[in-house]
Amino acid sequence: MINSIGYGGAERALANILEAGLSKRPDWDIHLVILDDMAHRRQMPAGIVVHTLDARERTGRSIRVLRTCLAELRPNLVVSFLVRANVASACAGRLLGIPVIVCERMHLTSHFRLKYRGWRHLAARVAPRLCYRLATRILGVSEGVSEDLALNFGVDRSKLATINNPYDIAAIRRDGEKEPEFALPDRFIVAAGRLELGKNFAGLIRAFAASRIGGQLVIVGEGGQRSELQRLVTDLNLTDRVILPGYASNPFAIIARAKFFVSSSLNEGFPNALVEAMVLGKPIVATDCPSGPAEILRGAAPTAAGEVALAEYGMLVRPQDDAALAHAIDLMAANPMLERYRQKSIQRAGDFAAPIISGQYWRLFDGVAAGSGRDRASQP
Repeated sequence: MINSIGYGGAERALANILEAGLSKRPDWDIHLVILDDMAHRRQMPAGIVVHTLDARERTGRSIRVLRTCLAELRPNLVVSFLVRANVASACAGRLLGIPVIVCERMHLTSHFRLKYRGWRHLAARVAPRLCYRLATRILGVSEGVSEDLALNFGVDRSKLATINNPYDIAAIRRDGEKEPEFALPDRFIVAAGRLELGKNFAGLIRAFAASRIGGQLVIVGEGGQRSELQRLVTDLNLTDRVILPGYASNPFAIIARAKFFVSSSLNEGFPNALVEAMVLGKPIVATDCPSGPAEILRGAAPTAAGEVALAEYGMLVRPQDDAALAHAIDLMAANPMLERYRQKSIQRAGDFAAPIISGQYWRLFDGVAAGSGRDRASQP
């Protein structure tokens, strides 16, 4: 179950996990419960029974409508994605005696710190802290996410596990070969994500302005910071060099044509766009934010400002260090670095292939469902 079917990485991971379930677990009846009655932005696999509720983006109502739905379905297992769905499933599952696995996709501490202030920040932390412990198992999408849940949200480590996001490597590469939906410059570097504070695209634009690299910067995505970023581009006299084309239905066709990929985020869970760029053979420059990039690239940012760390699978800099990010962009633009990290990206991306990672999810699902003592055949 999930809040809604939007454009995000959680929805993409969910689609890959469901696809694997349909092909690898034919003895399971798989249902998808969507809390909010909203337009679907992404297609889910055919063969899934879909239930759309009307929670109206409210947590209390989500728990009530989900409890009614689960009381009718009586599933052997509930698996949820995203915070509100996780809170609702943990509470409803406990009330009905149904095992629940909540999948946390974000580093909650840094996410809430960026999103809320004052009492809203404190209130946002309460629900997962109180409710996640009611779940049977809690999955973090990265070790950083899991550690944050244990240290800051009171999750029992014995209930915690970490499984990364799965990626359909063949499909990403096929999409990368398609014609881009936007006109692109001949030479450019690329970033992708929602135009929101957490992605720190303002810092990236400043770093790009300070770098010596030629060509353009293309930032793929849409969001609430568009006007602010456009003003910054104008103020820095970069209107001919920084392109904000908006949302792309196929970002892979754009990323595939870039020189390399830059992630400037202030917080992540497990950054999908970064791994997808690696699938397409793009070298990576990333900020060592909580959490994900350092785990993926296998390294750590330097402690000194302005410095760049050459990790095993890419370059890392400290978050919000514009000078270091500019330096990393210049370093990566050098041809020897590009070829070295292009090969490293392709190598590392294979570790996150959908058959490998989705198999880990379904083995856990099998184990939790079997351990619940419920007989599937006896369910209506």
